[in-house]
Amino acid sequence: MAILTLTCPGCGKSTLIDNEDEQSFCMHCGNRFEDLALENAVPLEPVVEQALRLCGAIGDEPYEPADFSGEPWYPQVQEVETMLIEGDPEGAADRLAGILDANPDASSDIERCMHDMVAGWLVDCIAEGDSYSGGLADIARLIEEYGEDSGPNMLIASLFYAIAQTPELVRVGEDAAVVAETLFNLLLDYPEVEPDIRMQLEMCTDFMHVSGLLVDQADGLCEDDDEMDEVRDWIYALQDFVRIFGDGIFDACEVGEERLDQLTQQWLDSDISTIGANIRDIADAYMDGDIDADGAKAKVKECLDLYLN
Repeated sequence: MAILTLTCPGCGKSTLIDNEDEQSFCMHCGNRFEDLALENAVPLEPVVEQALRLCGAIGDEPYEPADFSGEPWYPQVQEVETMLIEGDPEGAADRLAGILDANPDASSDIERCMHDMVAGWLVDCIAEGDSYSGGLADIARLIEEYGEDSGPNMLIASLFYAIAQTPELVRVGEDAAVVAETLFNLLLDYPEVEPDIRMQLEMCTDFMHVSGLLVDQADGLCEDDDEMDEVRDWIYALQDFVRIFGDGIFDACEVGEERLDQLTQQWLDSDISTIGANIRDIADAYMDGDIDADGAKAKVKECLDLYLN
């Protein structure tokens, strides 16, 4: 299956179609696409390829995802993906660890296969109107190498930036909220696998920029003011927490570069996250209305103080 994008000759809006569908219709106006229109469809920029380029795993040569379907371990990796989709990230991590232990000579291929599956899953989530809900951190820790220079943190960061740089994923106004929430959840996964809080701050800054662009995209696609208000309010709520988290990191960085370098090395040596899941818990409480902005700020500071001490 390939996801294609084209401009509807009926309403002039951009829409997505599946190249395996025998009949394709515009998601905006319902116009049925004839053969001529389908001939003008172009593939959506592959998010998997973008992610790999951004993490430096491939050079300038065209990237083709490898076909591992004939490998004996492939069905087991599919089970990991299924567990992740069904909301069992810890079980998925345990399953993947067992597969890697049982196939040490194929670990690089298994990691690459898992990376590609996850990237495809995120795109499928968005294409179906659902946001990614979190859990990659559990398996990212197991992907020690992918290419020469990448590690667990690169899986999440590269997918974040790949999706952020794929505006074609936003076809209707509501998609902007879905993409923003996907990026938000990837951002919340990141502290569990990224030892340097300066890098976490960078992702917070980039989220604020990209989410602002998503609001602008939605504004150009929403024909109903109430729908646009809902999209805007949701993205602004996500921004509010990211601003709280980013401000907390910025304040924590006042300890100086040398101290932060020492903390990063300490984090790597101990191989544990001191922020990670706690930040997600605070974000969930804030988004659910269980704590206000001041409460979220205090809890974020408490988490960062644990890291700094």
